[in-house]
Amino acid sequence: MDYRRIYVQAIVLNGHHVLMVRPLGGVWALPGGDVEEGETPEDAVRRTVAAQTGADVRVTRHLSREKRNESLHRMVLTFLAEPTSLKFDPVTRRGTSELDWRSLRSEELRETIYEKHLSGKERQ
Repeated sequence: MDYRRIYVQAIVLNGHHVLMVRPLGGVWALPGGDVEEGETPEDAVRRTVAAQTGADVRVTRHLSREKRNESLHRMVLTFLAEPTSLKFDPVTRRGTSELDWRSLRSEELRETIYEKHLSGKERQ
């Protein structure tokens, strides 16, 4: 598989909350990024989440694959991941992005994250 045009993103859960990142002046999104040459998608998830949030995560399962023909990325892979340290707190991290645990019960995230990627999958 040609990984050069694949984007990966992680759903990192803490109860009913998901870790989200917002670059300065940007919008809230799942942490993620491009898969680099010679890297597996799972390795890319670990690398990009650590770079964006400071959290070390363990990838627990692949949730979805979305093909895109019109975008820079031909495919977006979404993974479920969990922080490997219970001491991780995005509020205490300093950087160029804002981090927060956002509620999956909010109308916006219920539709864009829970129903699209998690509905019935997070506990399997």
